[in-house]
Amino acid sequence: MKRLSLLAGMAAVGLLAKAQMADVPRGHWAEAAVRALLEKGILTGYQDGTFRGQQALSRYQAAVMLYRAYLTWTEEVLAQVRKTLEDAGLAPERVAEALSGLAALQEALPQVERALAEQGVRLEALGADLEELRAALVSLLEAQGEAKAQADKVKALEEALARADGAYREQASRLAALEARLAALERAVEELARSLKEAEEARLKEAQATGRRVYALEERTKALEEAARSRAQGEVFLGVGEGGPQAGFALRYGEAHLRLGTDGAEAALRQGPLELLYRDALGREALARYALFSGIRFLGEVGVGDGGYLFGAAYVEHERQGGLLPGVYARLGAGAGLVEGEPGRYWVEAQGGTLLGPVDLTLGFGRYFGLGDGDTPLSALFLSATYPGAGFALSLRGAYAVPHEDIGRESAYFVAGGVEGSLPPFRLTLTGGYRDGLQGFGVASYAERFRFTTATGFFGGVRVGYEVRF
Repeated sequence: MKRLSLLAGMAAVGLLAKAQMADVPRGHWAEAAVRALLEKGILTGYQDGTFRGQQALSRYQAAVMLYRAYLTWTEEVLAQVRKTLEDAGLAPERVAEALSGLAALQEALPQVERALAEQGVRLEALGADLEELRAALVSLLEAQGEAKAQADKVKALEEALARADGAYREQASRLAALEARLAALERAVEELARSLKEAEEARLKEAQATGRRVYALEERTKALEEAARSRAQGEVFLGVGEGGPQAGFALRYGEAHLRLGTDGAEAALRQGPLELLYRDALGREALARYALFSGIRFLGEVGVGDGGYLFGAAYVEHERQGGLLPGVYARLGAGAGLVEGEPGRYWVEAQGGTLLGPVDLTLGFGRYFGLGDGDTPLSALFLSATYPGAGFALSLRGAYAVPHEDIGRESAYFVAGGVEGSLPPFRLTLTGGYRDGLQGFGVASYAERFRFTTATGFFGGVRVGYEVRF
């Protein structure tokens, strides 16, 4: 067992060292062992002169290596026996030495047989011949004192040695067959590896080509979208609402839009962080707004309202995209104005929103301090929700306000909803709701801030627009 383990260890060291001889400087720790194994034919390497040290050792290669090592050992022991017979006198110590080598060879044989059995290699004949040779050597030692008997034993020993030589040659032939099978297997593995490599290279080239086509398509799509956005768009609309019949038109070009109608006017222009806006609906105002940073923005605003009213505001805004909490919207704002040269019309506002599935929900609170005498101070809660569908959009708005002066009512509210559908080039908008003494959309805008009214009841409207692309 120890000798077989040593043999396998020497062969493994030899294989590793041979891989290093091609690219490791002389003086490597295994260089001498490798040279000896190469000289004895236990190691041969590949036909192209490489070792391929990164390649795993197959069981066929291990079997061939073990087979070569054992037959090399067998050949050395038989040579020792042959030399003992050739030496004059058949010295007992030389016979005993040959017998010891033969015994060690026989001791390792069962282990080698088990290691090679699964490869179809059988060594029974060699084992029987070695046993006969060992018996002849033992008889020779026992008959050292009798000349005739010694001659008979020598003859028997020579015959046994001849049979052992024959068994050795038979095993050498089997080794050659095993080496041929291993070479065929290695060629098949190399061919399979080459086929896999070629298939992988072809797949990679196809993936790269597909990627280039997808990228070109994406760039084309972006170019078309950009071209569509850069084109001027218009809409002419007719309808009826709370104030009666409505008509007008709207134009959009890039980040600028203009809307003129019987129910009011609006114009806006955005260029990077700067936004200019004019509104004339519930009241008139013109303002300029400038934003710093993105994700979490700081906005400053100045404007002018009816009667030369000057106002300013500041906001901190957390955008839905790019902020600390993706999908969450928040805004804090405060403002004040100059009324006839005196500070007044202070307000504060807070809003927060998030996405509930496809629904965009926003809640807010505002406090308007007002001036009294019709400019009523108030506190209000308000909400909005939108649902973008396929070819249509739903919206909902609601507010509840409490006045902070006696106006004949303790609270007011409204709830309104709408649906907008598009079937190019037509656009249809339906609105409806219920009002109980309140109109407007917040406290931050002078023109559209909450106002109390005597109007109570249901309201609604319908509008049909015709889109035009220039």
